[in-house]
Amino acid sequence: MMRLDSRQINVFRRDGFLTGLPLLSTEACTQFMDHTDRFTQHYPQDVHWAFDIKANLLFDWVYEIGVTPALLDVIEDLIGPDILLTNSIFRIKPPGSETRYGWHQDAARIQVEPPFILAYLAISEATSENGCLRVIPGSHVAVEPFRLISYACERKVARTVDVDESQAVDLILKQGEVALFHCNTVHGSGKNISSRPRFGLINDYTPAGARQSVGTGSGQLVRGRNSGGGFATEKIPVGAFTEDNILSRRSTLMRYPENVLMGPLPPGEQPSFADADLQLR
Repeated sequence: MMRLDSRQINVFRRDGFLTGLPLLSTEACTQFMDHTDRFTQHYPQDVHWAFDIKANLLFDWVYEIGVTPALLDVIEDLIGPDILLTNSIFRIKPPGSETRYGWHQDAARIQVEPPFILAYLAISEATSENGCLRVIPGSHVAVEPFRLISYACERKVARTVDVDESQAVDLILKQGEVALFHCNTVHGSGKNISSRPRFGLINDYTPAGARQSVGTGSGQLVRGRNSGGGFATEKIPVGAFTEDNILSRRSTLMRYPENVLMGPLPPGEQPSFADADLQLR
């Protein structure tokens, strides 16, 4: 993958997304899936939370794919040289999965300025049939009206209302390609009606000088300097799913609970997120 040219940058600024950028080899995708399969076999009781918020704090192999130099190059073309990896989250839909994600903007509840970029890494191909991401071009220019619905771990998530689905574009990707989209681009996905899995990893990349409208964010410094003061610097994982990594994620989410996925913390409430019971390990 080469650096973005001026045309691609202008398209991103106009539409709020770029898609079909080649990034990972077939071998890299296969290796990532092998890591995932081994973890699923050894820790089936932990999959539901370990592949959720900030998986990049738990697994060195998740962090390593997130700092692929070619990927950071194009992120730098869009948000500048000082870059934080603020989240990695798995999005896996087995064949026939009914899982779908309603229309939403990731920064609806907590705005981030300058805005962050999301990168969808296609570990397997993403098609209309297996529930690929869909986006509304040009919807990133403002936060749209939304309603809150309940989600896992007593979280609330925003769902955009009055979306004109006739404008939606399917982000069809070959294995190893990446799609980039603005944090305010309205997006969602449908169920997997195919016989093939859809396996994606979504990374959030935030300018190190950014600030949140609510609370203090946190992220791993992956390029440049973090001198802005709006985001704390997170630890880089050593190994995979170690006790130190689990405690690091726990400490981060307790200290900086108001991230864009968990939303604002209601007055008087403690952070709520799924975690491991280390006493049972």
